[in-house]
Amino acid sequence: MRMAALMFAAMLAALACASTARAADEAAIAGTRFDGGDGSYRRAVENGVTFVIASDPPSTYQDNRTNSFDGVDVRIFREIARRLGITKVTWNIVPFDAMIPTLLSGRADVIVDNLHETEARMRVVAFTSPAYWYGSGIAVQRGNPAKIHTWGDFAGHTVGTLRGSINHQLLAQRKDLKELKLYTSNEAEFADLIAGRLDVAMEDDIKLAQFLKQHPAAPMERVMDYKPRPQEYGYARYVLRKGDVDLNNAVSRALDEIRADGTLSAIIAQFGYSDRNLWYFPVKN
Repeated sequence: MRMAALMFAAMLAALACASTARAADEAAIAGTRFDGGDGSYRRAVENGVTFVIASDPPSTYQDNRTNSFDGVDVRIFREIARRLGITKVTWNIVPFDAMIPTLLSGRADVIVDNLHETEARMRVVAFTSPAYWYGSGIAVQRGNPAKIHTWGDFAGHTVGTLRGSINHQLLAQRKDLKELKLYTSNEAEFADLIAGRLDVAMEDDIKLAQFLKQHPAAPMERVMDYKPRPQEYGYARYVLRKGDVDLNNAVSRALDEIRADGTLSAIIAQFGYSDRNLWYFPVKN
């Protein structure tokens, strides 16, 4: 009994030390200066920030019942803002392909909905350090009547995806599709797939999995043997203006901290991801 009591006391002490250390780490982040010269972090703390998102569940969305914003990336940035001492936060929701123009026009400070890092985007905006890993998936009508399993199988078919997404960029290069249909929301895209107006929907695999989990009776299915090409997967990152280096450094450090202390793992698990999504790994075709 005495030994058990001592072990329990030691465990409580260890937990207390871990909690104290974590609190100290968070306080250190808030007290750290990010003053490379552009003043963007100082302005964020003093004047607040505007985060821009799209209707892009499960990454970012507006709850129809409460009108509040939620999603994996929203929760990540609520935690980032708290750790960085940014208390004045405004949220703005726009169509997916309007997020970069909104940022560059000065109507937002950070794109919170993760964007795929591409050379074209890097010419006009700056990306943060990585958050989590994701890749493309495809969905078809239940039973897969068109027998679509690979990227090559898209030929001659009507394909849908989110306007402005990495999948849009990749699909737009093809000349052999019957039609490429673009959407401003996944809800409209999946509705068209169910109604037979699409042969295949191409989206992040987690979006498809979450939609089917929430709508198990929907007459559509994921193509489980589809293997994304290297262009279709990568780390989720967030976007700032190129000139806001101080704020980018602050956000990136906070991202690195929550990846390291388990907070990010706990957040992404609420939306169907696992710890495997914390680390990049090559997909073998």
